[in-house]
Amino acid sequence: MKPLPFLNPAAGTPAVRNPARPAVIVPTQAVDADELAAECAAAEATGVVDVIEWRVDPLLARSLGAEGAPGVGNSPAEAVLDLLPAAAGAGLPVLVTVRTAFEGGLVDIGESDYAEVMRGLIAGLTGGPVPLAVDVEIDRAEAPGLIASAREAGIAVIASHHSFESTDSYESLLATFRAMGEAGADVAKVAMMPQNPAEVARLLAATDEADSSLSVSVLGISMGPAGRASRIMGADFGSCATFAQVGRASAPGQIDAVRLAEILDRVCD
Repeated sequence: MKPLPFLNPAAGTPAVRNPARPAVIVPTQAVDADELAAECAAAEATGVVDVIEWRVDPLLARSLGAEGAPGVGNSPAEAVLDLLPAAAGAGLPVLVTVRTAFEGGLVDIGESDYAEVMRGLIAGLTGGPVPLAVDVEIDRAEAPGLIASAREAGIAVIASHHSFESTDSYESLLATFRAMGEAGADVAKVAMMPQNPAEVARLLAATDEADSSLSVSVLGISMGPAGRASRIMGADFGSCATFAQVGRASAPGQIDAVRLAEILDRVCD
C-alpha cells in the first residue's frame, strides 16, 4: 500500500501516525458555511478522520439552477471557493469533488460545463492552510488536461471511475487504473457496485495488481453491504484510503467512521 499523498502531517491524524493504516476519508455535502464548518468540525473532533471530502455537486446543482441568488457567487466555481475556508477550518486536508449524475452524483452537467467548473476550481484552490485535492472523473473528455492543470498548480488529484450497476471486468478495471496513472493522477480510484461476493473479490484482485504494477497510489471500493470487506481490509490489497461516514453517507455501504477506526486500530499494526 502506497500512502494517500495529501495528508496533513501537522494534523497528526491516524494515517499520519501509522503508515500501515489506510487514510479515513469522510464526506460532507453541506451547501452553506455554517453547516459545512459544523460537519467538518464534527469529523475532526472524532480524532479518527484523516481527510474531508467536500462533495460540492449539491451546491453546484443549486447554483447552476439559481445563479445570482443570495449566497451564490458569480460562477459555480466561485460558489464553491467562497465556502472553502469553512471546510478548511477544521485543519484536515480537503478533497473537493464534483460528482456528476453521470457517475451517481447530484449535479447533471455536460462535458463543457464540467470542464469549465473544474478549471475554475483548480485556479482558485492553489495555496491555503491545509492540503487540497480535487477529484477528476477519468471518463470525462477533458480529464487528462484537467489532471495536468491541477498538477501544474500543485493540487493533488484523485482520478475516479464509478459504476452503480455492477463490477467491471478484471481487464477493464486494470485498464482504468492504468489510464488514470498514465494521465498523471496522484491516486487512481475505482468504485463498483457488486452483485455478488465474486465481484468484490474481482475488485480487490484488480486493486492489488494495480498497486503492484503502478507507481501511483490506488483506491478500490466495492459499494453497498456486500462490499464491506473492501472498506475494512482494502489496505491489504493496496488501497491507500477508505471512505466512512460521520452523519450522512455519500455512497451505499459507508461505515461509521468511529466504528471503522476501532477495527483498523486492531488490524493495522
